Amino acid sequence: MNQTEKFYKLLKEAPERQTRCSKAWLIGGNIIFVECKANVEIELEDAKEDMQLSEEMSTGITHFATIIDTANIKNISKEARDWYSQVQNDNPRNVSVALVVNSFYTRIIANFFLGFKNSRTEMKIFNEKDEAIKWLYEQL
Repeated sequence: MNQTEKFYKLLKEAPERQTRCSKAWLIGGNIIFVECKANVEIELEDAKEDMQLSEEMSTGITHFATIIDTANIKNISKEARDWYSQVQNDNPRNVSVALVVNSFYTRIIANFFLGFKNSRTEMKIFNEKDEAIKWLYEQL
């Protein structure tokens, strides 16, 4: 079984957690997979709720990686983008973040996160979820 197959098998077994804007799963004890809900418009309070969930899911984990499927995002406020970036950069346990995009708009959002020069977290944009999964396993 390759890493992508392993990921999807573990995803089926993992409990789903939700916030107003996203669904999230802890995969194999060291990957947080986040999928944005359909047509979400993310504001600062949503970003805080999402990052709180991520913190709860990663409690007790020494290092982990995150994959975020941004395909369904309709809009994200500047305040929310700033919050995600600040909190992401402040967590040294999160070794890498893969952002999956499917449109010009979601690529613009993802590129905003890549623009932080002093980020201690490795970040990369992908068009295909399977490629993002492979990369995350390499990072771990």
